[in-house]
Amino acid sequence: MTVPRSVAASTPSPAVDLAVQRERKLVEAARAGDGKAFAALVRPHLPVLYRLAARACGDASLAEDAVQEALDLAYQRLDRYEPGTSMRGFLASMAVRRAKTLARGERRRKVREDASATPQQADTPAELVGAADLKRRVVEALSELPEKRREAAMLRLDGGLSHAEIAAALGSTERSVRVMVHLALKDLREKLSDMFGGERPSQPEVASTATRSAT
Repeated sequence: MTVPRSVAASTPSPAVDLAVQRERKLVEAARAGDGKAFAALVRPHLPVLYRLAARACGDASLAEDAVQEALDLAYQRLDRYEPGTSMRGFLASMAVRRAKTLARGERRRKVREDASATPQQADTPAELVGAADLKRRVVEALSELPEKRREAAMLRLDGGLSHAEIAAALGSTERSVRVMVHLALKDLREKLSDMFGGERPSQPEVASTATRSAT
């Protein structure tokens, strides 16, 4: 008997089943207090988490603290995670939120101390200066976006999450996420047009520019 194509397409492959079973075993072990199992769950996602956190707070040191706090929180809330969904999305949303919280706290601390930053000598090559300016411009452009639109754009551009993963992380629908990402890229095109000789860059160019500035 020939299996209908629609049924075959909706049937999980053996590889997917094995991956879900493996993740389920790791989650159960981690919930029972196995630190090595938890490390195995989160290790593949650490580079994305650091990149997202750094974009959200604009500080590498704070980003490291944010990721560590997000991992602690994820461990505490592991019972809320359903194996086979998206561990990357589960972790990413917490990393972004912790980074933003730490950044706000750092800004308040600096205001209380009334500290002024001391200018540093520009002893780096011109290319690095240009890269720093690019990063600053992208961070400023992102900061001007509505909060949920900004989060969706960061998760898409920096985290490489799918629209479905972003929807799960933000508690939204996939359709709404697609709209938010589209509008975010449109806004960035307008805000960064002067970096492309006054021409409005294409969305792929904007995405490439934003991604480069995060590295």
